[in-house]
Amino acid sequence: MKTIMLTAELLGLIGLQNFAHAQAAPTTTTTTGPPAAPTATTAAPTAAAAGDTALADPKPVFFGYVGVYYGYDFNNPASLARPGFIYSENLHNQIAINIALLGARYTSERLRGTFAIQTGTYPDANYAAEPQIFKNIYEAWGGVKLAKHLWLDAGIFLSHIGLEGPISRDDLTLTRSIMADNSPYYEAGAKLTYDQGKKWLFSALVLNGWQVIRDRNQNEAVGSQIQFRPSSKWLLNSSTFVGEGYNQPDSVGRQLRYFHDFYVTYDPSPKWKMAAAFDAGIQARAHNTGGHDAWQGGSLIVRRRLWARAGVVGRVEYFHDPAGVLAPTRAGGLNTAGYSLGFDYFPVPRVILRAEGKQFVDRNEVFALNKVPRRTNAAVTVLLGLTF
Repeated sequence: MKTIMLTAELLGLIGLQNFAHAQAAPTTTTTTGPPAAPTATTAAPTAAAAGDTALADPKPVFFGYVGVYYGYDFNNPASLARPGFIYSENLHNQIAINIALLGARYTSERLRGTFAIQTGTYPDANYAAEPQIFKNIYEAWGGVKLAKHLWLDAGIFLSHIGLEGPISRDDLTLTRSIMADNSPYYEAGAKLTYDQGKKWLFSALVLNGWQVIRDRNQNEAVGSQIQFRPSSKWLLNSSTFVGEGYNQPDSVGRQLRYFHDFYVTYDPSPKWKMAAAFDAGIQARAHNTGGHDAWQGGSLIVRRRLWARAGVVGRVEYFHDPAGVLAPTRAGGLNTAGYSLGFDYFPVPRVILRAEGKQFVDRNEVFALNKVPRRTNAAVTVLLGLTF
């Protein structure tokens, strides 16, 4: 009898140990897709599990920027505005905000998106053709990861075209080149992007049009972008656009635009940065007139860091648009060369001070001084940029 009781106690002790071990051992679950919808027999998550999920979920990152500038045009325009083909830092003899923006960015393993609002002379000039409800939207898009390296994004996002963007802080020069100011800064549509992360990026886009949010016709546009980084010092970019040139109603007729942008950047050392860009496009002439009009532009930029907080930058550019497809003038179009020299200073982190002198020389008298036509235009611009 004693032997039987001892054996029973031993078996009970082993059972208790096995039960305790089963309770303490963690379980591992591998998820290959979104979690299944809960059923009536699915247990509700515990408070601890909910807390772990909240900690693992990335938080939105908030960001902001303010660019305040003063520009002086030596042709002293009575309109207090720079020539009509300039869309950034475009006011004369006054202190103004080029762009002030505030936004939030979200990025996780499978989702990403950005929403940002803006104000300033940049949106006032570039979004002039958009309905008021869209003029203060800088970015508003969301994306989902479809496969490894493959993303689908849709909404209002920054343009896939060009070396220069709307924020001076992120550009090599304070002001934009003529060809940058007259190509899209923003787009609305959807894009499929394969980003390898190191060397290659491929994008295919379906867009409402050439810098268009509210489309006035049923003609969608398409675009592409290819980027190649042969090394950490080089970046080569090729971007295309094919679609309606002007956002006109269907009753007016189509004027197809074909456009290609190419640029390369080279950073030979921490002190030097170089970039070259070339744009070319053709567009069908107005309905029933036949033929095409062409334009092209190019720029070369060199930047040299003087010391840790300062640098100088120079640019030469040209823009040839004789028919005025992108930049109509009193003489019809532009055939302009430009030169600029700038100085950058970073007094404290998140702050940049920039100054630039620029001159344009055209073959025709497309500018004016005291209402007298002339071939040249010169200006100086200073800017204070704050990032937060």
